[in-house]
Amino acid sequence: MTVNGVDNRGPSIPFTFDWGDGKITNAFFPANHAYSDTSKNYIITVTSHYNNQTTDSTEFVAYFIPPVITPISLPDDVKVTIPASAVSLISRMPGYSMSNALTGFSDSCFEIIPRSTVEYVLTAAASIQKDFVNNNVYMVNGGFNQVIVNDPNGMYSLWFTSPVAVAASNGAFNGTPQWSSLFHEMGHNMTLNSPANYYYGGKIDGNANAIFSETMAQIFQHATDYVLINDYQTYGLSEDLALDIKNSALSSMQYVTNAYQSYLANGKHFDSWNDPSTPDDETLDTFMTIAYVFFEHAENSPLGYSASLKRMMTLLQLFDANMAAQYDPNDNTAAAATFRSTLMVAAVSYAFEQDLRPEFRNLNFPIDDQEYDLLNLEASSVPGQ
Repeated sequence: MTVNGVDNRGPSIPFTFDWGDGKITNAFFPANHAYSDTSKNYIITVTSHYNNQTTDSTEFVAYFIPPVITPISLPDDVKVTIPASAVSLISRMPGYSMSNALTGFSDSCFEIIPRSTVEYVLTAAASIQKDFVNNNVYMVNGGFNQVIVNDPNGMYSLWFTSPVAVAASNGAFNGTPQWSSLFHEMGHNMTLNSPANYYYGGKIDGNANAIFSETMAQIFQHATDYVLINDYQTYGLSEDLALDIKNSALSSMQYVTNAYQSYLANGKHFDSWNDPSTPDDETLDTFMTIAYVFFEHAENSPLGYSASLKRMMTLLQLFDANMAAQYDPNDNTAAAATFRSTLMVAAVSYAFEQDLRPEFRNLNFPIDDQEYDLLNLEASSVPGQ
């Protein structure tokens, strides 16, 4: 086994390698180790040592065999499959289409984690996300089953198809799967098909969609990561597989943190409108900031991730024709921007049973106090709240 890497802090002291088999060595990259027993996997821990006496570390898995899991019974109506050949997808939305070149995934794509194991983990994720959405999601053919289809051009949600689908390239499964990104696209599928009687998908499309769609996909993605990482034994996952999901989550969470820091550094410029005439997405730092604030509160609130996200969705599921008109996805107006902002601020506030308007105002989010109060009042009147 050869381990290579880099520490951007450039330590002058050798790294410590705990190889997971009882052997510990000190070396610079690349470091080598021979395992005598290759009938199991090992968790390797690499620790950096700095001149100021501090340390940092990272963990990863040395795979010799597929992870051994103990599947539990999961609901049939959220099963996720990764077909080996093309499947027929039908658009449920006029004007929405998909590529005719979508195919399946060959067995060769699953180099480390078997197809059946990936399907099981994604099905567990779907069951978690359906709970996040309070089971208030548009059911397609009596369920919310999803398929992962092959598109070499990248990963994206096909929330509007029957069956509901996620497109991904071979790279999504080569090596270890891109877990967090897959949970992100599945989060799009859930939230854009909610609430069941008047779902967001198709009604907020356009240059103003991201403050809802991307914020919620980010939150669903990382809340799913959190549950699977912390409750991996409940779902019969192995420690090595849980660590893979954790490393995927840490990588994607760093992207959220970077965007939040960019929002602060660039003057806290709120944007809910992505100008089609510019090369950049002006809304990125804004929706990432909402997600960051949610995560920060989830880490410190007794409500945690799951209960708070279910509460957040309770408020967002008030969505109706009147709210869609105020969201006004086709116009870049101050009134529409204020409503979009107020909707998300009210949702995060309701999630944690706190008035977070001062925090968001400090982040330059426009807020309509009357609309904020109305949304919270309506959410609190929902049965079960």
